[in-house]
Amino acid sequence: MLAHAQELVYSLKELMPTQYQKDNLEAMLTLFLEAQGHPLPEHSKTKSPSSL
Repeated sequence: MLAHAQELVYSLKELMPTQYQKDNLEAMLTLFLEAQGHPLPEHSKTKSPSSL
């Protein structure tokens, strides 16, 4: 299951046309996967809220 999930994430990142969009996707997925009840952009540790 983990291998399929990783493959999906890598495939989604490859669909993003710019590095900026790839970074934003990764930051949003990280917020989602942390599952600490703080999925809003202002809780991202890697990107500023305004960039997301």
